[in-house]
Amino acid sequence: MAGSLEAQVGAKLREFLDPVLREGDFRLHYRLISPEPEPDGEGPELIVDLGGPDSDLLLADDGELLRGLEHLAFETLRLGPQEHHRLVFDCQGRRQLRVQELRTLARMAAERVRSNGVPYAFAPMNSRDRRTVHVALRNEAGLASGSEGEGRDRHIVVRPAGAAGSAGSAGPGGRKEYRRL
Repeated sequence: MAGSLEAQVGAKLREFLDPVLREGDFRLHYRLISPEPEPDGEGPELIVDLGGPDSDLLLADDGELLRGLEHLAFETLRLGPQEHHRLVFDCQGRRQLRVQELRTLARMAAERVRSNGVPYAFAPMNSRDRRTVHVALRNEAGLASGSEGEGRDRHIVVRPAGAAGSAGSAGPGGRKEYRRL
């Protein structure tokens, strides 16, 4: 997709959101924001910022309803997985706080792996959070990151560059063991 994402999908996004919020009797409003590009060039091109008295519903259960709306929007707009990073649904600035938290955790993991040479495994996380961590780590000299596991157990492992792809000692039942923060 070329050009402004809002120009390309804004009308269709409104056609999706307006009836969902109205028919669902949600006391929510939204605005479409085209943020300034981030220094690493990895930020979203369009943010759907939701708010209102029912914001707590969107944020309950770790934002499951918010992620569900986002997923349905991806399907409605026919955005493939390689384009999901371009559009972000947020509520009360929670996504930006999560991005800052993940970047801080990535820096802490990088420092720990550099200081002790032992691979570090993050807790399982969704693909968007994993992407944020990988981007935060990509310019960390002397380190490599990779995703391991399947489905809900998919997580990131940070290791010294050049270390074997599946570093970590096998624990009981063949499960790999890593240091955690």
